[in-house]
Amino acid sequence: MNLINKGTYNSRNNTIEIEAYTQTDFFIDYRNNINKHDAPFLYQEVSGDFVAVVCVKPNFRDLYDAGGLFIYEDDSHWIKLEFENTDLGYPSIVSVITNETSDDSNGEKMQGFEEVYLQVIRRNDYWVLHYSIDGKEWKMVRYFRFQMKEEVKVGIEAQSPIGNGTKVIFRELQIGNKEIVNIRNGK
Repeated sequence: MNLINKGTYNSRNNTIEIEAYTQTDFFIDYRNNINKHDAPFLYQEVSGDFVAVVCVKPNFRDLYDAGGLFIYEDDSHWIKLEFENTDLGYPSIVSVITNETSDDSNGEKMQGFEEVYLQVIRRNDYWVLHYSIDGKEWKMVRYFRFQMKEEVKVGIEAQSPIGNGTKVIFRELQIGNKEIVNIRNGK
């Protein structure tokens, strides 16, 4: 796996820890003059359909501190599925689709949970994002069509957009092409 941008990572016993430095993110919002591409991202190149799964445990210090799955084509096209400390006053599952500019979608309230499982499924130009408490029963966050190149970078990302940095622990990272019968329920 390769690491891009500032940050550090350690890998041992099927666990990866990534430290995001202060004010690092991937987000484009031209209305507010934000164009960030500097969060640490550990990835491998994947061609075609895939399923990516990871268990994420962020150390929430500041607003928007997060960690999650990241699919990257280039500096203007990517997908983030994060466990984030939102400005709603609690942690949430957040998805961001960037197609020249970033959208931002806060999901369910995840207060009281230290870690969650995240899953991204690609089937041609169709994408499904899920989360799970136990890694078995999945809840759909988002289903959408987004054209990306056949080969993309797939991996894990940590961010601290307005904070002083954070560490995120990732467990059980799997990136491959497993059979998913029902993409809506993730199984």
